[in-house]
Amino acid sequence: MKPFVKLALTALSLAISLCLFDPRSAEAAASMQWSSSQQNAVDRAVASDAGLRVQLSTLYRTFTDLQEQLRKADQEINALHYKNEEIKSNLTKQIKLIDADKIAKLEAAAKQAKDKYKPLFSMYTSLNQQIQTASKLKNKQLSSALKTQADTMKVAVQIAKADIKNKEQALAAAKTKRTAAQKKIRGIMASADPLRIRIKAEKSTASSLNKNVSPMWRNVTQSVKGGNGKQIYNTLNTLVSQLRQVQAQKQKILSLENQIGGILQNAKSQLASVS
Repeated sequence: MKPFVKLALTALSLAISLCLFDPRSAEAAASMQWSSSQQNAVDRAVASDAGLRVQLSTLYRTFTDLQEQLRKADQEINALHYKNEEIKSNLTKQIKLIDADKIAKLEAAAKQAKDKYKPLFSMYTSLNQQIQTASKLKNKQLSSALKTQADTMKVAVQIAKADIKNKEQALAAAKTKRTAAQKKIRGIMASADPLRIRIKAEKSTASSLNKNVSPMWRNVTQSVKGGNGKQIYNTLNTLVSQLRQVQAQKQKILSLENQIGGILQNAKSQLASVS
C-alpha cells in the first residue's frame, strides 16, 4: 500500500472511530471526582451515620471504577473498530486480485494463439476465395489444384481453431471461478453490515444517555454543598445507575465489533483458500 493512501485510510478510520466516543462524556468523566474540599463536606455530612458513611464510600468507589471501565471500553472499541476497518479495506483490495496472475496468463495465451494462427486463417480464406474465382472462370484444373491445397490446409485450420477454443474456454472458466469466489467472500463481508447498523443504533442510545451524565454530576455536587448525606447518596446512586446503562451500551458496541471481527476473519480464511 502506498504511504499516502495508507495515511488517508488511517485518518478516515480514526475519524469514524472517534464517532464512537462522546467527548462530552470524556470531559465529564475527567472532572467527576470529589475535590478535597468536597470530600471534607461529604465526611461531615455522614459523620453521624456510620452505616451511610460505609455505603457512600462503597458507592463512590463503584462510581470511580465505572469511569475507568468506561474509558477502557472506549479505547477497546476504538482500537477494534480501526482494526476491523483496516482488515475490511485490505480484503476489498485483495478480493479484486483473486487469480489475477492466472487470468492474465490465460488471456495472454489466448491472444498469442490468435496471433499465431492469424496468417494461417488469412491464407485459408484467401485460398477459398481463389477457388470461387477459378470456379466462376470454369477453370477446372486450377480449381481442382486449389481444392486439394484447401483440403490439406483444412486440417491445420481445424486444429488451430480447436486450440484457440480450448484456451478461450480455460480463460472463461477461470473468470467464472474467480467471480464465484469474489461473490462468496463479498457475501460473507456483507453479513457484517446489519451489525454496523446495530452499532449505529447503540451509539445513538449511548449518546443520549451520556447527555444526562453532566447534569446528574451537577446534582451530586449541589447535594454535597447542601450537606445532606442521604441526598448525596441518592444523587450519586442515580448517576451510578446512569453510568451502568452507558457501560451496558459500550459492551453491546464492543460485542458487535467483535462479531464483525469474526466475520472478517472468516472472509480472510475464505480468501486464503482460493488464493
